[in-house]
Amino acid sequence: MGALTLKSFPHVLRGWEVRSYESFDPTDSFGQETRVYIDRNQIVKIEPQFSNTASTTWLTDKGRQFFDSIFTEFTPSNTDTVKNTVARSNKQWNHIFETIRKTFYIFDICNFKFSKKYYFILVFENLSLEILNLLIIISQVSSFIKIKKAENLTLNNDLESNFQVNSATNSATLMSSSLCLLLGTNTRYEGSYLNLKLRQRYFKGNFKVLSIGSLLDLTFSVSFLGSRLSTFKTIVEGNSLSCQDIAASTNPLLVLNTELFKRNDAKQLIETVKMLKHTNIITKFWNGVNVLNSSLSESGSFSAASFSSLTFYDLTQFSSLYFINTTVSSIANIKKLVGSQLLTYKLKTQKQTSHKLLLDQNFTFNSSNLSNDLKIKKFIYLPVDTFFENNETFINTEGLVKKSTKLISRKKTKNNWQLIRRFIKNTDLLVTTNNLKDNKLIYFNSRNLYNFKNFISFQFYAVQNLTNFNFYLTKRNSQFFIHKKFNTFKSSQTKIYDTKLKYWLDDFFIGGKDQLCQNSLTLIKCSVNTRLMTSTFF
Repeated sequence: MGALTLKSFPHVLRGWEVRSYESFDPTDSFGQETRVYIDRNQIVKIEPQFSNTASTTWLTDKGRQFFDSIFTEFTPSNTDTVKNTVARSNKQWNHIFETIRKTFYIFDICNFKFSKKYYFILVFENLSLEILNLLIIISQVSSFIKIKKAENLTLNNDLESNFQVNSATNSATLMSSSLCLLLGTNTRYEGSYLNLKLRQRYFKGNFKVLSIGSLLDLTFSVSFLGSRLSTFKTIVEGNSLSCQDIAASTNPLLVLNTELFKRNDAKQLIETVKMLKHTNIITKFWNGVNVLNSSLSESGSFSAASFSSLTFYDLTQFSSLYFINTTVSSIANIKKLVGSQLLTYKLKTQKQTSHKLLLDQNFTFNSSNLSNDLKIKKFIYLPVDTFFENNETFINTEGLVKKSTKLISRKKTKNNWQLIRRFIKNTDLLVTTNNLKDNKLIYFNSRNLYNFKNFISFQFYAVQNLTNFNFYLTKRNSQFFIHKKFNTFKSSQTKIYDTKLKYWLDDFFIGGKDQLCQNSLTLIKCSVNTRLMTSTFF
């Protein structure tokens, strides 16, 4: 035991003090199972973990090395401007909520006296099912609260098959297929697990992969047809040479990304995909359309409700603007709205801009610049818990329910559930629903998170028996599609823009939507080294 008394030994990791727990990867839309090793309330290593739902154990370099961003401390460069805006103690938290309450009171009087209404707008991205359902209830009760999505995404979420992977990751269905068509998708970066399944199927033989989009290296042979959307249009119309390969194939697959639905002609693109029911990609017994999500929480937001995106009108009619898990620097829709000259002119003519309030959970220089662009003098930074500090529930791109557990804890932060409940308390909101049958007011007490999880389970899932364990026994949602061979009316003509399909993820290590990878020093160094090796412009 004499070696334990050395001065250098306390700084060496002791294997018997390390504890391992099961979790999943938040940087991938599939949420691959992982094993997290923790020592002294800090994560030291993440490894892939065997799962009953996945046939292979796979974890990307991004999923292994992102955890150092959790322990980065906020160090503002300008202490004069941020001194009273960062919550560190209970007194500062109380002062922040008192400021928010005064802001609500001022604009409540403005809404009463003037015809122009001001709203409390919550802009979210990457949220769990519990927080999403709580926000839905609040927005339905209070008319001055609006829930907006940061991304401008037009997608039909009536059926789960419209926004999830249906048949591309199942080993049995993938073996029965002989062709795959990729539409503006880089499966190596956006879904490494799907790319691994396609690679395994390709090397088994009798499988052809076609791609419409950028010229990329997917680690297996791919036939590139072009980069414009008109190429896909000619395939749907049956005027392309590739139609012979699709017609001769068995159970063909179509893989596309949700980023395609950000285009201005997204509605026309949906109608074009529906025309595939006249081919063998969509038949009465086979649905080969697979939509790959770009983040872990995207499928859950589509399952919860249809959220409208942030618009120009919202940035001119708000009293308080609250960004929840939103990285302003990586959202193209916010950059477009804030940079417009018309918004600058509108804000100059308003008189109540000095009383407006901006709340953000991710303090960066872009957040401070955003407050200057929106003419907001009050800016508050709210530090919140990270992924490994919460008990949350997500639905991945396959429809599987993923539940995270709390592994570490910090005293100076709060989670989103606590913050939103404090908003309800300070604004005197009651989460109620109206029972029209008995003309009585039903009050739902959601203080217990366990009961609230059961409530959202009964709201969105069909169960056989109503018990307290329904939510925990639900492992995945049910996917089905409606196939209708012939239309009673003649289908209208659809016009699409003949533009190139641009690849949205420019950098694999720090180019995603999650905040964890963008703040990781290890992934930033990996990104710099990758650019030095692959580009000659540095």
